[in-house]
Amino acid sequence: MRILICGHSSFASQGLPQLLREAGHEVVCFGRGAISRRDDPALGIVVSGPVAELHANPHLGLEGAGRFDAVVNYILLKDESIDRNVAYTRSLMQFCGDTGVKHLVHISSVSSYSGSARKVDEQATLETDPLKKGSYGSLKVASDIDVLNRCPAETKLTMVRPGFILGAGLVDPIIGTGVRLPWNKLLLIGAAKAQFPVISRAILNETIRRALENPPAEAVESLLLVSDASPTRLEFLQAVAEQLGAGESAVAFPVAMWWTVAAGSEVVARLIGQGKLKPFSKLASKLGTVSFDSTRSQRRIGMKFDTNWRALLRESLDGQYSNFTLPFEPGKVEAQLNAATPPGSVAFLGFGRIVKQKHLPALERIGFTGKPTAYDLQARTDENGQEVRALTDGDPERADLYVIASPGPAHASAIERIKDRAGTVLVEKPLCYTPYELNQWREFTASRQGPVIVCHNYRYKDNVLSMLKLLKHRNPGRLRHVHVDFQSPPASNDSAAWLRNERKARTLLLDYSLHFLDLGCMFCSSPWRLEHIRHELNAIGQTSLIEGAAQADYSVSFLLRQGFAPRRARLMFSFQNYSVSLAFFPETMIAHMANDNAWLYKQEAKALGKATRRKVLDKLTGRDSDLSHARVFAAALGDAPPMAPTVGSTANFYELLFGVADAVYGH
Repeated sequence: MRILICGHSSFASQGLPQLLREAGHEVVCFGRGAISRRDDPALGIVVSGPVAELHANPHLGLEGAGRFDAVVNYILLKDESIDRNVAYTRSLMQFCGDTGVKHLVHISSVSSYSGSARKVDEQATLETDPLKKGSYGSLKVASDIDVLNRCPAETKLTMVRPGFILGAGLVDPIIGTGVRLPWNKLLLIGAAKAQFPVISRAILNETIRRALENPPAEAVESLLLVSDASPTRLEFLQAVAEQLGAGESAVAFPVAMWWTVAAGSEVVARLIGQGKLKPFSKLASKLGTVSFDSTRSQRRIGMKFDTNWRALLRESLDGQYSNFTLPFEPGKVEAQLNAATPPGSVAFLGFGRIVKQKHLPALERIGFTGKPTAYDLQARTDENGQEVRALTDGDPERADLYVIASPGPAHASAIERIKDRAGTVLVEKPLCYTPYELNQWREFTASRQGPVIVCHNYRYKDNVLSMLKLLKHRNPGRLRHVHVDFQSPPASNDSAAWLRNERKARTLLLDYSLHFLDLGCMFCSSPWRLEHIRHELNAIGQTSLIEGAAQADYSVSFLLRQGFAPRRARLMFSFQNYSVSLAFFPETMIAHMANDNAWLYKQEAKALGKATRRKVLDKLTGRDSDLSHARVFAAALGDAPPMAPTVGSTANFYELLFGVADAVYGH
């Protein structure tokens, strides 16, 4: 057959020209634009022109393209008036009559059925008043009425009424069904238990092919395309929240409340002289508990309209499949913490501030009651009675857990001290300063039976765990970009003398901001490419600013500063479906699933207040409610890879840091 497809570039028509050509048919496509004709390798002949003058297009008449056996019409002028749409359908009807088209397949919609229908099948009552429908439905109703009234007697008419079409390229899955609430929820419009009719575009295309190849016996037929497995309206909106990350959940108001809203809207419309808009009728059409039955159409076409709508929903929008994996399972971290088995013996290589402030309380939190062995540059008895041995006095005794907590530049020297090949090794950040040291750690790791863990404890902060839980349960889609904004007080104020020499110790990059850069990069398992880097020095020769960008599976930009301003850090993760803001000092996590609004900032202020109160209480009571180090120790002693960052999993990150360091500090 020779088939004309009107509206070949529409979402609903994608794939049909190729399907018909593969079936051996000759296809001509028509769309809006200046009058023209071209050959397309995939589509066949493509003609364009004013739609209201389709019948007069020189490339489509009998003297142009010749006769067509059938026409498939998708064109609906969504942004134009009913009159403009009717002008097009009249031109289409004249074209069919003038050229002797035998079969017209008109793509309508389930929106054309009356809003009062409670069970919709092919024989259900059609709406006769376009103004009782919404903006889209009114155009469909008006176009259908004109097609039914003006279709030439010699042209058989198939009215195809699909439900909500699912297929690649879908733009908005909630239009007319729900709205985003400011507090990251989706509000259902209408009756929650009403069926939400869905169909796949592949089934729609196949239905059209079969209808064209087997025209109806009667002059006019109706085909209803709705999957038997179609969800309720609330189930569909909840799936949009979960699988497309459009909200934390979907909520529904009682139908009675919507009837009140509809009645109130009607009263207001009449008072202001806009009663012709019929807001009551438009909303009332969404309030009935309607169901759909397409049994007759399935029998007529000879196929089931089965649709795995959940899978298709996710496949319909771009970027829904992640380009990353979670660095660890957030739920398992808590389980490990609660079920941690404390090591029998612990050896600290380096026994400074971080050990006493964070490591020892973390060990106590996971149930360690023994006395660790401690080694440092100088032998001494600590103020708490802990005997500290000199590293020069001999190699550490065998231990179940070795914690390397010496100053960063001395970490690699500990490798030669640990002769035992069993036991877990936990290395404080930063793991290393040079590619040579990284290779040393790689070789050390390969020679051991136990794991070598890097203490990037900020991965286990409460706000980071909250983000990972959200990502696990509400599909974020692809990670597009992370921005790291970090500000520190001056390095010259640091209590550690070696960190005050910022240029030598590379303090801003490899100590102060390392945790935040790690968080920005922790979703990537492939090598990083440094795209841009610049830095500034302050008046005393310290690095005051590092600004740059890197690219791998996603992009990361960073602005690192140290100076007079107070300490703060914020990371913005931009995923396909939503964004997440992580802030520190104190820690907060805010997901942005709605439009930017005051409510989200109020939630962030509330979270900041809660975190601040917890910090103040910690100071007053002498406790530490930050469990991030305890979680690291529990992860290190549990299922380490991939539950805790290892030398292998952080190697690409450190190689990125080396590239930044070379550009900022020199070799």
